[in-house]
Amino acid sequence: MTMSTTMTAHVNNDATSKLFVTLPDKEKQHYVLQVSNNPGSFSKGKKRFQFLVTLCAALGGMQAGITLGWTSPILPYLTSAESFLPELSEDQISWITSLLALGAIVGAVPAGKIADRIGRKWAILLTAVPFTTCWLTLLTAGNIVSIYVARFIGGIGAGAACVLVPVYVGEIAQASIRGALGAFFPLLFSSGIMFSYVAGAYCSYVAFNIACCAILVPFVLGVPFMPESPLWLVQKGRKIQAAKVLTILRGSHYDVPGEIAVLQDDVDRMANASGGLKDLAGTKAGRRAAVTCIGLMFFQQLSGVDAILFYTVSIFQAANSTIDPFLATIVIGFTEVVMTIFVAIVIDRFGRKPLLVISGTMMTLCLSVLGYYFKLKDEGSDVSSFGWLPLTSLALFNVVFSIGYGSVPFTVISEIFPPETKGVASSLSIVVHWCLVFAVTKLFPTMEDRMGQAATFWTFSCFTAVSVFFAYFVVPETKGKTLQEIQSKLKRRQKSKTECQVEPV
Repeated sequence: MTMSTTMTAHVNNDATSKLFVTLPDKEKQHYVLQVSNNPGSFSKGKKRFQFLVTLCAALGGMQAGITLGWTSPILPYLTSAESFLPELSEDQISWITSLLALGAIVGAVPAGKIADRIGRKWAILLTAVPFTTCWLTLLTAGNIVSIYVARFIGGIGAGAACVLVPVYVGEIAQASIRGALGAFFPLLFSSGIMFSYVAGAYCSYVAFNIACCAILVPFVLGVPFMPESPLWLVQKGRKIQAAKVLTILRGSHYDVPGEIAVLQDDVDRMANASGGLKDLAGTKAGRRAAVTCIGLMFFQQLSGVDAILFYTVSIFQAANSTIDPFLATIVIGFTEVVMTIFVAIVIDRFGRKPLLVISGTMMTLCLSVLGYYFKLKDEGSDVSSFGWLPLTSLALFNVVFSIGYGSVPFTVISEIFPPETKGVASSLSIVVHWCLVFAVTKLFPTMEDRMGQAATFWTFSCFTAVSVFFAYFVVPETKGKTLQEIQSKLKRRQKSKTECQVEPV
């Protein structure tokens, strides 16, 4: 039996309004939410609460980063004489690194549909299952097949987290801080990579995997206390609960009735659309959004960043750097975390497009210099006096990658798609992302062997050079715009002179 509810708004002269939510006659009760009509009236405490909720959800991204960075410190152990595995071939090593990406593709495809069915936060919590299975399998692994299985299962959790967390954050965030909140996912992702670098360098194989599994504890304990997405609640007809959630997220002095109305309008559009690829490709806004996000993912991965992250220790060993490879790897991870924090602070001030242009330009320079170093080394030149150059180039590469192509694509995914296609579009973007991760990490050893390290890094630099033009001419600027304004811009409509009085989710 379904229940109907009535929701009305009453406006007073004191610039406040009351939202009356009346239940059916049998319930004989109603709720009153008093809010302000001033859209700029937000509680700083409630903004901090949004940051806390986002941090909790982004712990899933940290697990994804840990699984991604796991191979960098572990591969030298697995290929050493102390390993419990027999001598590994180059092909087996590449499968250990790349199977994570195949699992991520499997996890990303159904993630959006699962979130639509059971809710955003419970779908995020569900990613703890493959992550836990991955670490337990690695702890008990006795052969190469067990490691293959663990990496694939861990990839399922990573792929699902990369879809679910940005979507959830985009739906709970205010427009004024959406960029900063969106940067939490790549920040925790980078923190997970750094955790792998540090723990893997100084812990035994067993202790390292136990520590990775222990990081799941605050994630599993915190997610159940997160509020559900207001958009999902309205979509399920639970407006009373949606109003309460918005009050918790925005504060009592906020136009809750207005945002509920905007959400209901989004839900009505979603009801008239299947939410599939046909709806995404059937509109100009959908096509431009898809091209933008797929292009960002393409250039993010063709910069070679994940090949560098997977094989960081091996790269420094091959470069004969005068700095300890494990210490250099930790420095790389640390710089990425610091710069991701910097992006979270400045992304809503400087915008998405300038950060992407700067990132692409500087990555091209770093990769070109690194390629030239390997060219001199391969030619037999004495590079001992330049032993600091690989660390400097890769550290700077991670810095400039983090300020643009490391963080911005995930923020754009969370805000550029219309609600009716956000699920399938986000899954499509993440599937493209992980397909490219698989291709780059699987082919990187082959490229180094057949092309040489200099040509390999120069190839990556060509893609980063093209990314500058893509960011400048194709990517739309979304700084400070509501989701509706972004859709209008993608459709190239003339901006309305009437300002929206609500910050839609």
